[in-house]
Amino acid sequence: MGRDYYAVLGVSAVASATEIRRAYQRLARRYSPDVNLWEHDARALFDEIAEAYRVLSDPMARTVYDRRPAPADAASARARDPADGHALRRGDDLHVTVELAFHQSMSGFDGDLPVDRLSACDVCGATGAAPGSVPVTCAYCAGLGTVWTGQGAPRPGACPACQGIGVRVLEPCAACRGRGIRSARKVLRVSLPAGMDSGSQLRIAGEGHAGPFGGPRGDFIVVARVQDDPDFVRKGDHVSAELPVSLAEAVLGARLTVRGVDGDVDLVVPPGTQSGQVLRVRGRGMPRLSGGGRGDFCVTVRVEIPRGLDARTQELFREIGRVLPPVSRGALGKGGRP
Repeated sequence: MGRDYYAVLGVSAVASATEIRRAYQRLARRYSPDVNLWEHDARALFDEIAEAYRVLSDPMARTVYDRRPAPADAASARARDPADGHALRRGDDLHVTVELAFHQSMSGFDGDLPVDRLSACDVCGATGAAPGSVPVTCAYCAGLGTVWTGQGAPRPGACPACQGIGVRVLEPCAACRGRGIRSARKVLRVSLPAGMDSGSQLRIAGEGHAGPFGGPRGDFIVVARVQDDPDFVRKGDHVSAELPVSLAEAVLGARLTVRGVDGDVDLVVPPGTQSGQVLRVRGRGMPRLSGGGRGDFCVTVRVEIPRGLDARTQELFREIGRVLPPVSRGALGKGGRP
């Protein structure tokens, strides 16, 4: 069995006929073989889009498709219709993006998220039939629920019109337009672990959209988006920051207390530290999602050169310059001014 037709067109399981038509027109213009002359896969992709539209644009074919048996190897779609024993179509996954402050990605997030998801219609009980409607005998199989198919020696199979039930409902539910599902607001409790980065996902099984006609729910997928911090830059599990130091601290060395992502960090600036040198503090970065431990806190030293010196200070620097060893500039120093 190929891909899910709703996923091919990029629409939900309760999309209207207008939404399905617009999605098909948009994709047809983009993937038409007449436009993609040099794309070898354009024809196959376009045929898949056309087939999905052919089925979903026909109300009868769409109903049969929604009630089709699920793939035998799809563990997440093994729920069975109690009326006929056939596997029901699994609902779509629900993706929700959660904005996290930088400190929340460090400590984790635990809270309630209101989401709009497809749930079983409470008016018709997910059957898709209007309340009080009377089922009629399926004309395709004459109420037997079985048809003979195949070439050569015919074989019995479930009726594609009624999926083996033998009856059909002609009056659809007005609340869900005969789909058995409709949108409803739900508050879900979400616990995001510490160390989430932008693009990280948390999957909660069975909390997504409900499938049509009582099908099982898809998964609820939370996608994190972490806001930038003015002082820290995250690179994987490591956190980088800049530290301004005075000229004396860079030359003589110093012990400083700097602000880290989770509190103060004691940092040793070695004597002779150069501007741009990176000082690394092990285990003070972000928690690792893949396992225990944390990344590193990397501090880039920026030596600040004093400006506006008075005559006395300038003389002191000249005296220091006379006793310091000369600087080797290599080829860049040749031909320069003294």
